[in-house]
Amino acid sequence: MALFSKPPSKKPEPLKLEPKSGAPMTARTPPRSGDRPVSAREVAHDARGKKGVAEWPGIEPAGEISVGGASMMEWSTSNSSIEVLQTNPGLCSVLENAALLFAGGQLEASRTLLEQGVRTDHDAKTSPLAWLALFDVLQRANDRAAFEQMALQYVVQFERSAPAWEEGLTTTAGPKVIAGGYIPVTGKLTAASAAQIEGMKRAIEKKVPHARLDLASVTGFDDVGARLLADALAYARKHRFALTLQRPEKLEVAVTAVVKRGRDGGEGAWLLSLELLQFANNHDAFDERSIEYAIAFEQSPPAWEPPPMPEAVTPAGEAPPADAPSDDKLRVVEDGDAESLMFSGVLAGSTNAQLASMAEFAQRKAIVPIDMTAVDRIDFVCAGSLLNAINRIEHQRKAVQIIGASPIIRALLLLIGISPRHFLKRAT
Repeated sequence: MALFSKPPSKKPEPLKLEPKSGAPMTARTPPRSGDRPVSAREVAHDARGKKGVAEWPGIEPAGEISVGGASMMEWSTSNSSIEVLQTNPGLCSVLENAALLFAGGQLEASRTLLEQGVRTDHDAKTSPLAWLALFDVLQRANDRAAFEQMALQYVVQFERSAPAWEEGLTTTAGPKVIAGGYIPVTGKLTAASAAQIEGMKRAIEKKVPHARLDLASVTGFDDVGARLLADALAYARKHRFALTLQRPEKLEVAVTAVVKRGRDGGEGAWLLSLELLQFANNHDAFDERSIEYAIAFEQSPPAWEPPPMPEAVTPAGEAPPADAPSDDKLRVVEDGDAESLMFSGVLAGSTNAQLASMAEFAQRKAIVPIDMTAVDRIDFVCAGSLLNAINRIEHQRKAVQIIGASPIIRALLLLIGISPRHFLKRAT
């Protein structure tokens, strides 16, 4: 018999939670936008987290943001979202938000935020990249007075020289030399090809050395598209720009077939045919087609003004091969990793035509240089697609280099997860 009686057993009552008014907040429920300001890092985080993490390893659908490769993102099995690590050098909340505004085409809003930030925000004031991004947007806004005023404050803040004002937007100089730009034109040439053609014109204006225009992926054309390309080639000739046309044979055959239809083929095809003959330095065929053009359209054809022949490129320290072509048939000898894939203009959307050329370009290279000197803007979606493309290439044990990205574009790419080690500067 027990000396002391046991207290009656009593089951603990379940803990009751008092419901609060409105929707409950859980660990996976983001705060409402009215509760506190939302940073650019949270925007990037939420944009990725909505779609979850793909199985690892796997092939990502185009346009989604992956976590493979050497990026600044980290995959965790305990959470279905992608975490952006706080390790990107030079980034701060002001710069991140300004980069997103600029990516969305809001130049003035980005400028205002940066100007206020470097004056009132401690992190922005002490971030050289934030100041360089401000100089970048001031240059794009063509506001030299404001640029020079901020340059004086930069000298006081960092005790070093500020970037110099450039006539036309350029990037800062560095020690790495990249010999040449690769400019692909893809798909059917139509009015929608204007963005690609405009990028080619920007490369001409910036006098990119040893530039190559790859026409192998052109699948067809209409009259407007043919005229766009013809005008761009004529623009290169008039500026005495040494542009190499790579693999134009398929396009030449298609253009010749249309020209045989006479006036019904459209003037755009005729003008493109005459430009291709000029770049091929085929004077006899040009004269013959010029006469046919004058008869068909009852107007004078373009004058014979062939572009300058491009210089041959040979690896550093090596002499040209003994069987090198004569001066009138010079070819570009690709120097392994020395040539770069050139992006230009505005890169937007998950299926950007310029991004589509990366895989083919990377097939024959161990180091894949991407020249962004002539890029005006990259939107948020395209930046995610670029990250995916870089990861896929680096899964093949290749290295990607990004050359000449301006500071405001570099800030966006750092924010989206591209590692700082990818960035190189363009040499003068």
